[in-house]
Amino acid sequence: MRKFILIMLTILSVLCLPVRPVMALTEPPAIVAVGGVVIDAELGTVLFDKYKDEKLEPASTTKVMTALLTLENLELDKKVIIDEETSFTPGSRIYLLEGEEVTVDQLLHALLIESANDAAMALAKEISGSVEEFAKLMNQRAKELGAENTNFVNPHGLHAEGHLSTAYDLALIAREAMKNPVFREYVLTYQYTIPATNKQPTRYLYNTNRLIYDGRTKVDAAGVLRPAKYEGATGIKTGYTPEAGGCLVASASRDGSEFISVVLKSTDLGRFGDSIALLDYAFANYKSVVAVKAGDDMGTIPVRGGAVRQATLVLERDGGVTLPREASEEIVTTKTILEEKIKAPVTKGQKIGVVEVYEGDVLRDQVPIVASEEVPQGTILSYVGIEDETAFKVFFFLKIIGAVLGALILILLLYILIRRQQIRKKKRLRQKRLMELAKERNVRY
Repeated sequence: MRKFILIMLTILSVLCLPVRPVMALTEPPAIVAVGGVVIDAELGTVLFDKYKDEKLEPASTTKVMTALLTLENLELDKKVIIDEETSFTPGSRIYLLEGEEVTVDQLLHALLIESANDAAMALAKEISGSVEEFAKLMNQRAKELGAENTNFVNPHGLHAEGHLSTAYDLALIAREAMKNPVFREYVLTYQYTIPATNKQPTRYLYNTNRLIYDGRTKVDAAGVLRPAKYEGATGIKTGYTPEAGGCLVASASRDGSEFISVVLKSTDLGRFGDSIALLDYAFANYKSVVAVKAGDDMGTIPVRGGAVRQATLVLERDGGVTLPREASEEIVTTKTILEEKIKAPVTKGQKIGVVEVYEGDVLRDQVPIVASEEVPQGTILSYVGIEDETAFKVFFFLKIIGAVLGALILILLLYILIRRQQIRKKKRLRQKRLMELAKERNVRY
């Protein structure tokens, strides 16, 4: 009986313990699109995946890469003269004519707002000289961003053999493009006017992305009819061809978090509903906790044998953790690890250490700490801690001292030489006088 009572008391005590709430995520939405993904725009964390690595036609979402390369390679005020081939580009266009003069800025607006294929052709040729060479540049940049399953054949996304990407790769490309404030501004612009050119009257461009403006059209988002306009939408780019279906790279920002969604091979309106459902899922369940920011000052580190005694350090990129919505941000901590010995020369951007970002005890991210400027090899005095600037002053001072000593030595040598000559002269005169005296004596006697 006593044993039974003890067991019952134990059970009651366990039942009475405070229960830690479980942060349950909502069910991922069902989407029409064949391929889809949602990532944290700041940190790149994948939050939803439906065949994210499936190779599919990207249609005009291709133009995100075209715009990125344009911003990296051309000045916005540069004049572009349209050639004959560009003027015959099919599909969505602004009807550029051969010999027409437009600016890169105008072509970029046409590319991202009106989804103009002829603008894409004009920009590609201006950068690389031909579509083929520009496609090589696109693929090279894609690989640099980690888009390993992408192969671009043209700058606009019209159907072409082998022109393929994935939802995840397009999210990576869009994430990089959204770091550019000019790109962000353009993809959020609803209406833009191109003034009359030497060949065409004024053009009025209207954005094809319903998420940023269309409060009338209703779309099916996870089974619920809703307006296409989305709260906090920040872009990005639509795409549609009969072969690719409806495609959309979308983004939205709320409460300090921004997410990027990509859907491929959906329907015309389905791409908007799918994107809304994915972004809703991200905002309902996750938040970005950015622990460190790109460019943050990380102090200095001593450099042996350098022109200066220390290198200034910064963070290469943002770092943090994507947490469940209800999780405490206090569980995110950082740890800085630097190399113990640094020897010149140091190149700008050289990795010197890392900041480790932890979620509790779990390592989630490692952000490189890099040198913000180069430190060349120093003079021999740098090995005793004397910087080049000071060393040059020392060398200059030593040169002055050397010059003064040299002058003094020269004067001394001249003095000795003159003095010796004077002594020799006196000696000769004395000997001559003695000889004369000796002769006088001989004459007398």
